[in-house]
Amino acid sequence: MIKGADDSLFPLGYKGSKFDFYRFANRYRMVVRFQGISLEGFKEKTEAGYAALTRVFLCWSVFERYSELTGDPSPYKQLLSLVPKISFAELADHIERHDPEKRLFDFLHEQSLEQNRHFLDRYRNGDRRGVVFYAAAIRHIYVHGHLTAHPNGCEADNVQSICHRLSDFILSLIRNDFTRRLAVAKGSA
Repeated sequence: MIKGADDSLFPLGYKGSKFDFYRFANRYRMVVRFQGISLEGFKEKTEAGYAALTRVFLCWSVFERYSELTGDPSPYKQLLSLVPKISFAELADHIERHDPEKRLFDFLHEQSLEQNRHFLDRYRNGDRRGVVFYAAAIRHIYVHGHLTAHPNGCEADNVQSICHRLSDFILSLIRNDFTRRLAVAKGSA
C-alpha cells in the first residue's frame, strides 16, 4: 500500500517517512517474536522476571515509535480513546490482584519521572487509562538500572504476570489501531 502510494504513509494516516514506518514494523515484528532472555547463574523465576521487564521495555519503545507515526504524542489521547474502558479496567484489575500491597506501584511512583508520576497519580485517583503509564514507568526505571525482578519486595511471579499483561495490552492496542487504519485505507482505495 505504501509503495503503491509513491512511498507515502498518507493512505494509512501516518506521519513521517516510509523509513519511519519500516523501522517501526521491524521493531514490532521483533517484539512480537521476543522469547525471553537467558541469564547464567540466575534462578528461573528471576530470569523470567527480567525477561518480562525486558519485554515491557521493548513493547513501550514500539508504542512510542507508533505514537509518533500516528501523530499522537504523550498522553496518547487519540490512541487511548480507541481502547474500550473495560480493557483498561481488566488490565488494572489484573495488576491490582498481582500487587495487592501496591509495592510495585509505590516503587514505580517513587522512581518515576514527573510526567509519568502525574499519570500514575491519575490512575490511583480513579482514571483507569493511566494504567498504561505503568509500562512507561517500568521502561524508564528498568532501562536506567533501578528496577529489578523483585522491586520493593514484589514476587518475581507477580512482576512477570503484570509485565506480560501490560505488554499484551500495548501490542493489542497497536495491532487494533493498525487494523482499523488498514481497513479505512482499503475502503477508500
